[in-house]
Amino acid sequence: MIKYFVLILTVFCLADQKTFIIDSLSTNEDILNKLIDLNKVPDFTLQSYDGEEYNMRSLEGKVVLLNFWATWCYPCRLEIPELNEFHEEYEDLIVLGLSISDTKKQLADFSKLYDVKYPLLYGTSKEIDKISMDYGGIFAVPTSILIDRNGEKVFSYPGAVLKQNDQWDGVYSTLLRKITESLGVEKSSKKE
Repeated sequence: MIKYFVLILTVFCLADQKTFIIDSLSTNEDILNKLIDLNKVPDFTLQSYDGEEYNMRSLEGKVVLLNFWATWCYPCRLEIPELNEFHEEYEDLIVLGLSISDTKKQLADFSKLYDVKYPLLYGTSKEIDKISMDYGGIFAVPTSILIDRNGEKVFSYPGAVLKQNDQWDGVYSTLLRKITESLGVEKSSKKE
């Protein structure tokens, strides 16, 4: 009886969120573990061009700004100063630039030319396609996703986050507010 109750509860809870198939071999514990992780962003592991490995599950407990981008994307280049500023200003914020199409060498060269201060991640096209789909389908670059300390998405924006455009779209100030709320402080400056 409990097994059927958990199965019915699982189906209702997942109807508006993520779906997955519960096969006949799943135990109640497996189902409950999937429910607990339901609101968390999908896990992935990628390397930065300088050899550091980043895994989303190991970053739980930290606030992460994940930026899908590409070196050929002009709006992506425009928002680098804002992303650098977030990276430098907020000690407990991890900014990760996830390239949708560039190689390790392209990212290393680009980082020097554009003075990118946060890690730039890369992967095979198969890995990037999977991550893009797992994150709801990344159909435009840049796309920024803010992930809170619980590993849950709290903000997503398909487009450049530019301070100069804030008076028209309010995206920069909204993201800034979401960052400080997620950090749990009014301001967490590295420069203090």
